[in-house]
Amino acid sequence: MIPEGVKTPLVIVISGPGGAGKGTIARKLCEKDPTITVSRSWTTRAPRTDDKNDSYFFVNDYEFNEHKDNGGFIEWNEFLGFMYGTPMPDQDDEKDLILEIDVSGGRQICQKLPQAILVFIDVEDSELRRRLAGRGDKQSEIDKRLLEAERERKEAKELNYQIVLNDDLTKATKEIYEIICRARL
Repeated sequence: MIPEGVKTPLVIVISGPGGAGKGTIARKLCEKDPTITVSRSWTTRAPRTDDKNDSYFFVNDYEFNEHKDNGGFIEWNEFLGFMYGTPMPDQDDEKDLILEIDVSGGRQICQKLPQAILVFIDVEDSELRRRLAGRGDKQSEIDKRLLEAERERKEAKELNYQIVLNDDLTKATKEIYEIICRARL
């Protein structure tokens, strides 16, 4: 039991369709508030041209499964043929932690950390299609991601995610930061 008055770091799950702006918003939140950090997930997919150097730990299937089998992930999932996993949080870190993960991963976090804050970043399908094409996704990949976006939206509603429309990056970032500030109270 945590003694009354002791602040524990928040866990903020940020989910949403690929291309919704999750990574950009997470980076902006960290720039705005140095007491927020982003967990760096592992993945078995190859880096894309738009991935930042610190976006993921890119690993092969063997490395991923070995880490998973040794209890190294707080959540993991398969998405469009690739594995993604969030490493166990550092118990000594006092910063609020953003987990940029899909809704299925968010479900796993809810079961382990019911106090986690769930935020779903969404965008209209036409804009999502434009963003995915702009980052170089193939048409078949875009179609799969749009179908997956619809599934994730339904699951996010079931899990009571707070939904933020990212039709304006500054406005969406501000709205999510206000959600974090309210949770800190």
